[in-house]
Amino acid sequence: MRSGRFSKKSVVVIKYKMICFDVDGTLIDELTYIWTLIHESFGIDQHKVKSGAEKFYSGRMSFRKWAEHDVALWAGRGITKKDIVKVVKKLRIMPGARETLRTLKKRGYKLAVISGGLDIALEYFFPEYEKLFSHVMINRLIFDGDGKVIGVEPTEFGADKYKMEGLMSIARKENISIAECVFIGDSDNDVDVAMGAGLGIGFMPHEKLAGVCDVVIRKKDMREILKHVE
Repeated sequence: MRSGRFSKKSVVVIKYKMICFDVDGTLIDELTYIWTLIHESFGIDQHKVKSGAEKFYSGRMSFRKWAEHDVALWAGRGITKKDIVKVVKKLRIMPGARETLRTLKKRGYKLAVISGGLDIALEYFFPEYEKLFSHVMINRLIFDGDGKVIGVEPTEFGADKYKMEGLMSIARKENISIAECVFIGDSDNDVDVAMGAGLGIGFMPHEKLAGVCDVVIRKKDMREILKHVE
């Protein structure tokens, strides 16, 4: 287990420049995976859902094909943007999230999202997200003129095994080192990127993630991260 702020990696004082966030369970509370929530809310056939997941994790299906597979299940039911927003409305923004993002922005940090979630949830809770975040790696739903879901434009870095590649891509674009990047997440699919970032913060984390992070925060208040990134 990496020993918090006293790990070997944090002995050298580093000025962090980029703060990257997961979305489901991190910026948005009461949520594990938005995909699962939507499947369950609309009674999508679980056998078909599990089939897609098994094909992806066994290497028989790309992440893009997996996302398209699941969204096609929604399209087949005639699910609309309004339907999905009704589901999203039942969730809550993480306490202190807006204040934390604005504070970090004012302090000069660049912000990013690396998530396997959906843009519709990010947009609902953070309507100004395109101004807040310099980089947004998230899956984007496509709707027709009547608001019916018809497809998805997946992020190539949304799945657990690709999040670190996403962070590396952002660092290259910003011409900064990985050591100058912070990643904040909550679930086991954030393990690789939390370990690879200059500072990995587990926010209300699952057990596996907590075991590899530099900092573990168990108070449900996003403002707790502020004292760790300076």
